[in-house]
This record gives sequence, structure tokens and C-alpha cells, in this order.
Amino acid sequence: MITEALLVSAAGASFSYQEITVDDDLREDEVLVEMKATGVCHTDLNFSKEKTIPGLFPAVFGHEGAGIVVKIGSQVVNTSPGDHVVLTYSCCGKCKYCLRKETSYCYDFEKDNFGFQRHDGSKSFSTKDGPVSSHFFGQSSFSKYAVVKGRSIIKVGEEVPLDSLAPLGCGIMTGAGAMLNVVKPTSDSIVCVVGVGAVGLAALMALKLLPAPPKKVIAVDVVPERLELARKYGATDFINSREVENLQDSLNGVSGGKGIDGTIDTTGRPDVISSLLEATAKRGIVVQVGVGALTAEAPVWIFHHVNTGRQYVGCAMGSCYPQEFIPILVEAWQEGKFPFTDLIVRYPAVDMNTAAKDMLSGKVIKAVLVWK
Repeated sequence: MITEALLVSAAGASFSYQEITVDDDLREDEVLVEMKATGVCHTDLNFSKEKTIPGLFPAVFGHEGAGIVVKIGSQVVNTSPGDHVVLTYSCCGKCKYCLRKETSYCYDFEKDNFGFQRHDGSKSFSTKDGPVSSHFFGQSSFSKYAVVKGRSIIKVGEEVPLDSLAPLGCGIMTGAGAMLNVVKPTSDSIVCVVGVGAVGLAALMALKLLPAPPKKVIAVDVVPERLELARKYGATDFINSREVENLQDSLNGVSGGKGIDGTIDTTGRPDVISSLLEATAKRGIVVQVGVGALTAEAPVWIFHHVNTGRQYVGCAMGSCYPQEFIPILVEAWQEGKFPFTDLIVRYPAVDMNTAAKDMLSGKVIKAVLVWK
């Protein structure tokens, strides 16, 4: 079938809104979804410039889709045509991690989400010039119609607007999950979030879902407007890292020399991570959710690491089980406890390049594309 999609022809090229062909001859584990909205994540923008993956381009990205199921493969049992759904990453469903509901650490995670093709080697998109990379995060939802993996599907109620829920599939879930599932702060914790974009602000919002939230919550960013948003969503202390000589010293000052019990870093910058580790309390934790350069390495002062018992932990997709965690976030949002939709600015899908520009400039926290 013919549909409209946002195609990136080469690394660094703009997103081209154009017609492409979708292979809707579904494999047994696939679902055809009519996309209603797709969140724009910095990961989409980063991969659109990626030069190190052979054969990546041309490609359709997008991994925060929301839409209506049109058709299902013969082995799909978790959804039916007509269902309203939010999409997230894919997994095998069979390995030890999947069976433990730790699906973001699935043995097949890289193949399913960064393989850019079906398991049989085919691609579900094409143009007259040939195949187009598909199945980004199991979905490639920068397309009006997309073939997605059945395990990427999470059903939601028909009364809930899909252009509000789309960002839950990655960024919002990641921030909230990192806080609730990995940091797990208590009332006496000192908590820090570095980089208060969509992921960082979701982490702050998630604190309201705790029975006893921490009383000291530090937000670190370089944009004053984002620090003000952090105040709105629960931060108590603020550091503009452009205005301080030494981030470690500033964090130690705010903590009264006790160190930070739990930090979430969304930047992926080695210099920032080094400061965070050295400002961590004994038995504290630094949770890494952001990735900068794919080859970046985090510096660890081994002697201090051992003596303090601190942890430096990677966190993929919020270390959550989306099929259970996303409905929890939807319910919290409906009850007014998790106002992530405050961050959304909607754009027609054809205006993707404007949305990307606004996100990169800091003008917009979370862009959502609406498909007509």
C-alpha cells in the first residue's frame, strides 16, 4: 500500500515528507497500525545523523507512535483491529529477561530495535529506488501507516486522545521509570536530575507518585527556562551548570557535603558523569539514561568507587515493563498526578523539520507529530 512518511535519505539530510510503499503482507508477529501521532525523541534526531552504521539509509525513524490497529499477523494475540494503541520497543518475549519482565534487556533487543529490518532480512518500506530501513525500535512510526512488531503494542482506552499519549512509548516512560524503578528514592534521599528536558522532567514528575517523596530535589541544566519548569514539577534546588566553575563542588554545597543519594543523567557527557560520580553519597547511585557520542566512555575513580560503595548503572527504557508501566502512567495522568502532556507542542507531520529545529533550540520540550 502507498502511504506518507518522513524519509531520511542520507546521514544529516532533512526529513522528507513523501509517499512510500508499505509492505502490508504481514509476518505472523506483525501488526499494521494507522498512526495518529508520533512523539519526536532526540534519539530520532541523533540517528538521522548517524554515519557509523552501514546500510542505514534511506530510513524511516520514529519510535513513540500511537494509532489504531488495522490488521494483525496470525500469531498476534495481544491486540485486534480497531484497538487504540501506544507503541514502544520490541523484544523476543522468550528469553530469561523477557520472562522476568525485564524486556528492555532482552537478548534480541539490538536486533529487534536497531536491526532496521525484519528478522528475515526484508524491510517493510520501499520507494521506487529500493528498500527503506524500517522497524526502528520495532516500529518506525514516522509513517502514516507502519508495520510494527506485535510486542510493541500497548492497548489504551478509546476515550484517551492518542496525540497526548504518544510520548509515553520512550522518553516519558524512560524518565519516570529511571526514577521509580532504579533510583527508588525515599523521603530522606537527596535526588538530582541532570538535564531537565522531557526525560528529566518526567523523572521529576514521577516523584509525586511516591508515598513519601524526597524533600531535597536538585535540577541541573543550562537553560534557565527549563530550570523554572523543574521548579514547577517538584525541584527544590537549582544549578545552572554554565554559571558554576565546578559542578561537583556545587552539588556538594547543595547536599551539605553529604553527597547525592540518587542522580539521573540525561546528558551522556563524560565530564558531567565524572562530576556526578564524585558528588555521590556513600551507597548512592548514578543512573545513566542519556547517551552522547556512541563511543563515549565514563571515567571511574576506582578507589573512590570501592570505598563509597556507590553505583554507576545503565538504564534502558526506564528498566520497566511497558505493558504494565505505561497504563500506570496513563492512570496517574488522568488523575492529575503526572502532567506530562504539559510539555507537548503538536505539529502536523509535514512540519517535522520545524519540530526538530524547535526541539534542538530548546524552544520546545516535547514535539508530537499529528498524522492527517
